[in-house]
Amino acid sequence: MNAGIFSTLAGLVREGGVLRLYRGLLPEVAGGMPRSSAMYAGYTFAHRELLRLNSNQSTAGVALAAGCLAGVPEAVVATPFQVVKVRLQSREHLGRYKHTMDCLMKVCAEEGVGALTKGLATTCWRNAVWNGAYFSSMHVMKERQLEASATMGLGQALDSLVIGFMGGAIATSFNAPLDVAKSRIQSQRQAVESTTTLLKYRGTLHTLLTIGREEGFRALYKGYLPKLLRMGVGGAVGITSFDFFNSLASS
Repeated sequence: MNAGIFSTLAGLVREGGVLRLYRGLLPEVAGGMPRSSAMYAGYTFAHRELLRLNSNQSTAGVALAAGCLAGVPEAVVATPFQVVKVRLQSREHLGRYKHTMDCLMKVCAEEGVGALTKGLATTCWRNAVWNGAYFSSMHVMKERQLEASATMGLGQALDSLVIGFMGGAIATSFNAPLDVAKSRIQSQRQAVESTTTLLKYRGTLHTLLTIGREEGFRALYKGYLPKLLRMGVGGAVGITSFDFFNSLASS
């Protein structure tokens, strides 16, 4: 698995130099803050309303449902950025797009503004699964953390980082196939004048079944390890920051 990561990195450098490793960075960074804001705001709102319906009893089920619901506003915000990122990073589009703004302008001009919503439904499923698994597993692990120790300050922050990483890794294990499906759908081009052309990947379930049938089940977990590491770190930093600002707001 590690050899796969390093050989892939080497292949990308051979394709386009060191900068090839950073292709698609700008839309990822630009979309990061609004996407995270939508996710945590959606989770906070949904969790508060679900708590009220559940007699103010916080459970893993409440966290699961709130996380799933939070995936929708997150996906709506993230999808246009993801379309541009996927196009820039896809091997089949090398040479077509010079940079982020060039990609954005060409996608809109050649395929219509609606192309920026490609894969929205699949992104909703992907984010709902990740958020549901992440927040519910975080709920369970935090409960056990509180039972096992009463650490405060730096110790508590380190605990949050560890369980945040674990929560991100667990969630990625559940949603990885949906992430692969999303990228396949978003990498497809369809010119405005060719709307009758039948695309290879059509919808979430169709894409998953097509990949599984043509490439095997393992193909649904392509890029799993680097994705797990990235989302694990993101989960660790995200929940630690979320808890910190929540504690500031409550005090």
